[in-house]
Amino acid sequence: MYHFTFTGREPAAATVEIRDKALTVRDGLHGAADCAITADSDRWMGFLRKERSIVWAIVRRKVRVKGPLRLLTAFGRCFPS
Repeated sequence: MYHFTFTGREPAAATVEIRDKALTVRDGLHGAADCAITADSDRWMGFLRKERSIVWAIVRRKVRVKGPLRLLTAFGRCFPS
């Protein structure tokens, strides 16, 4: 379970659950997250499109992650280019 908090041009909060190869998205933050991500919405979309380095954004604190980084990597693999 992932919690996403997006800031910037398109602020939003969402819970994403990936279970048995199915993805469920709900508005708001629900339940206990295994990984919580806070990011500017434009930076996050750049990461999903493989246009931006998530590592550099984390180092510069433009993307904050609470939880194992391997879960963030696993999430990225759900969106192949």
